[in-house]
Amino acid sequence: MPLFLAPDWFKNTYIGIEVEQFIGIGVMILVAAVVHVVVSQALRLYVRARLRGDDREFWDKERGRLGRATLALIAAITVILGFPTLGFEGSVENVVNQVASLFGAGALVVLGFRGVDVLTDVLERRADQTESRFDDQLVPIVSSALKGVVVLIGAVFVLGNLGVNVTSLLAGLGLGGLAVALAAQDTIRNLLGGVTIFADRPFQVGDWVVMNDIEGTVEHVGFRSSRVRTFYNSVVTVPNARIVDTHVDNMGLRQWRRYKTTLGLAYETTPDQVQAFVEGVRALIRSNPGMRKDYYIVEFHGFGASSLDVLVYCFIDAPDWNAELRTRHVLNLDIMRLAEDLGVEFAFPTQTLHVASQPGQPPEVPPAPARAELGEVVEGYSPNGSAGQRVDTPITAGFDNTPDAS
Repeated sequence: MPLFLAPDWFKNTYIGIEVEQFIGIGVMILVAAVVHVVVSQALRLYVRARLRGDDREFWDKERGRLGRATLALIAAITVILGFPTLGFEGSVENVVNQVASLFGAGALVVLGFRGVDVLTDVLERRADQTESRFDDQLVPIVSSALKGVVVLIGAVFVLGNLGVNVTSLLAGLGLGGLAVALAAQDTIRNLLGGVTIFADRPFQVGDWVVMNDIEGTVEHVGFRSSRVRTFYNSVVTVPNARIVDTHVDNMGLRQWRRYKTTLGLAYETTPDQVQAFVEGVRALIRSNPGMRKDYYIVEFHGFGASSLDVLVYCFIDAPDWNAELRTRHVLNLDIMRLAEDLGVEFAFPTQTLHVASQPGQPPEVPPAPARAELGEVVEGYSPNGSAGQRVDTPITAGFDNTPDAS
């Protein structure tokens, strides 16, 4: 039956479509547009009424993601419900209904994808507010899994509308599952490896790791593989099965970062100067706020081929490599100042011919500082002294790579 009774001239046809039917199509378009506007404005008013500041800006952006997919879905529903009332032939009605159903299924899948994107942004926003990095690497996994579910549901719906027997298809896939599993053993191992990584958590996003010949920062952890950004700024994709089967040295979990070095002093250094130098380095470690205070070793431990060797074995409290290097920088500069104040010179590998004296001249021996004077120098580098630098104090602006550096 027609949508409404009308004068005879409404029955005129153009390209096989009556005027009455043209009007009905226009009404459907208008209804779809009005419903879309009403839904969009309702969401906009809700966001404006309930949220403020950054939250309002965030949800305004997320609301914009749903606009086109929502309009397409409303249009498909409008056609499915309204087209049968326009009085077209059954064959035309069936074709239009089939196309509208497929279009609606596609719109529903896209809307599901956009909904997952919105959920992902919400989860990422909350993950940024927590100290744990586990939720940061879990969010993309949840997003990928939900999108897979959306695609699966959409495919089943589309196939059903195309007349495919979904039950028989699923049964056939079940029979071929064994062959697929045998052909995809590596993929399955990687998926199981991903589950193991999430269960054991040997590392998290942002950790500095060493895996055989791969060293860098974990950038992404997925079900099949993980990505590591090396210190050359390249990205290495590592299958999860390989990660499970290898040793993972997680440098990011270190509570302390070890600093071990040997300082070679010139053989002209007197015993008192060596003793003062060793005690001075210990004082520097105790004075530096970035150093571990309860365990360190500074000892004169051997006679090298061209130097008196002083072992420095200590630990740095730093959250990242840059902070570690800065603490080393400060400590090393203070050691150089200490050596200069004590009159101690560092040795380097050389072969030197020493002439004790010229014929008829007594040998020249530079006077060594007195023991009390050496002690005063060391006290200056103690926690209560004023000689040590403590933290980095650049001579100039420093030329750091921090955003606030000029």
